[in-house]
Amino acid sequence: MKPFGILVSWLVVIVGGCSSVLAEEITPVLTLQPLTITADPLSRGEANIAQPASILKRERLLTRDMRNIGEAVSQELGVSSSDFGPGAGRPIIRGLGGARVRVLEDGIGTMDVSTISPDHAVVAEPLFADQIEIFRGPSVLMYGSGASGGVVNIVNRRILEHVPEAIDGDLYGHYNSVADDFTGAFRLNAGAGKFAFHLDGLKRHTEDYSIPGFASVDPEPDAKKGKLTNSDIDTESFSGGLSHVGEQGLLGVAISRFRNDYGVPGDDDENVRIRQRQTRFDIKGALNNPLPGFRVAKTRWGYNDHAHKELEGDEIGTLLLNREWEGRAELLHNPLAGWDGVLGMQYQNRKLSTSGEEAFVPDSQAEAVSGFMLEKLKLDRWQFEMGGRFEHQLAGRQKDNLAATHNAFSLSGGTTWTFFDGYSLGGNLSHAQRAPALEELFSNGPHLATNSFEIGNASLNKEKSNSLDVFMRKRDGRFEWTLNLFANLIDDFVFLQEVDLADDGVADRVDSEGSPAADGLLLLTHRQKKARFLGFEFETTAQLLNDRRGKLDLRLWTDYTHGRLAGGEPIPRMTPLRFGGALNYGRGPWRGMIDVMRVNKQSRVSSLETETGAYTMLNIQMEYAIDWRAGNYSLFVRGTNLLNEEARRHTSFLKNRAPLPARSAMVGLRINF
Repeated sequence: MKPFGILVSWLVVIVGGCSSVLAEEITPVLTLQPLTITADPLSRGEANIAQPASILKRERLLTRDMRNIGEAVSQELGVSSSDFGPGAGRPIIRGLGGARVRVLEDGIGTMDVSTISPDHAVVAEPLFADQIEIFRGPSVLMYGSGASGGVVNIVNRRILEHVPEAIDGDLYGHYNSVADDFTGAFRLNAGAGKFAFHLDGLKRHTEDYSIPGFASVDPEPDAKKGKLTNSDIDTESFSGGLSHVGEQGLLGVAISRFRNDYGVPGDDDENVRIRQRQTRFDIKGALNNPLPGFRVAKTRWGYNDHAHKELEGDEIGTLLLNREWEGRAELLHNPLAGWDGVLGMQYQNRKLSTSGEEAFVPDSQAEAVSGFMLEKLKLDRWQFEMGGRFEHQLAGRQKDNLAATHNAFSLSGGTTWTFFDGYSLGGNLSHAQRAPALEELFSNGPHLATNSFEIGNASLNKEKSNSLDVFMRKRDGRFEWTLNLFANLIDDFVFLQEVDLADDGVADRVDSEGSPAADGLLLLTHRQKKARFLGFEFETTAQLLNDRRGKLDLRLWTDYTHGRLAGGEPIPRMTPLRFGGALNYGRGPWRGMIDVMRVNKQSRVSSLETETGAYTMLNIQMEYAIDWRAGNYSLFVRGTNLLNEEARRHTSFLKNRAPLPARSAMVGLRINF
């Protein structure tokens, strides 16, 4: 039987089992803990896995800038944002981004076109998240070879795994002065009998945001200051979910609709805009004790119909249609000789249709089938884990039937030693292979977002990464801390390189047709070299006060990644050294926070890349929360970039044309019920 057929059969087994649950007249179990599904199938906490991971809870998330997922996680260890204006920002983990970092919604990919270009937004709303889980490095084998850089999983629980005893949810609204930003959102959960219901919605409207000075680092004499032109956003999102929960398992479905219109700043043409429309369907199923020796079977499926238009005025310059399936099935087995683990399969099918003069990626499609396993063993103060994955990918370009086939094999092993109560030392060693993405294989045309003409390479080999992580953690008492050291050596690292056909030391430039033009687009082609990434991450939290005077916590952190190609040339757009701190104080109904982040100057730059200056971001927040009737009401005020720094991210293609927002004030209200 073909792998896709096996997955379908597995889904039928689970659905069939759940159907029998639907027919039974039994008292539903309101909390089904074994069925909790997160980025780790064994539902472990971050302190119990031999790889760097962190969980950003909703309470902490709501103190962040949530205009996009990249911005929301950009102050986590080892994580930055690609930052193509407020409308688009993708996570960068330890210097790796794009197709090397998978962004998931409840364990399934976002299935958009955000990996193709940095000006394409990730279609996932962080404001709906209960928590965001971040896994760093290539040891995340569960979610595809595309996760060689790491995984960011947005847990929004649209398909509930328990039946609420009463209606619960929250309302959120804020106004931000920096862009006349009005944002409102709601989440609602309810239950009846064995059925659970979920609804959520969001509306966001902003104008062009304010900046401290000029948009360009080299402004024209008649340039205006104080506003970043064409940086407005208009977003709507609505979703609904229905699930049935019983003693034997659960079965649920969800549908979501997303609309996003945003400007692309920093372009000479002020009318360049992106319009996204998306409809997504999700299915989640779980069955307890499906087979002898197995305690839970899980399945998760998603289908996405995504339309992406790039507009120049009223004209459609580029149209991308992405229709994609992703499904996975997992079997969690009972302990065997002390080993506890999961076996699974995953299927992905993507069809990308493109049109327009600037469609630099042609019509193409890809299909991938994979199998994986993850096992853990606990012996006294030692914990061991190992995993493996095999993935077969077939990608093709439709116009000439050009095809590329890759088989990617990945292995990972790690250990954690708790040498004192609360103290642990461990490491993880992994070998990961990544099949090239469609845009790396088949691109051929003008890419105006990066002011380049990109040429793909259908002969690209698999990327092969050998990575070592070593960590030490303290997870007990008033002081907690984490230290991560890592090395990632990559063979056949895929990157865009300037073309110099004349061998005169000057990069070639071409027009939109690919013909030589002195002032045209930079000619780039996808090539491969060895690459090396070395770095460290450190974070400590201290409980300074916890008595009748209130609760005072301190967080200090720093991170750095050094990346270079064979021959010593720096990898472009690397995040410089960063360090920061935050103080959180609470007493009675009052809570306050002050946080500061220092980003150093980036002077290690590649050819044709400019240096980026240092900056300091200072933010504060005050909140007053009261319980009234059936709800909790929180009124908050937040000030960001209080030093009014002209801050430019080195990771952004727009850094010389679009600084971060100026000083701003936000006022908002949250109601939990």
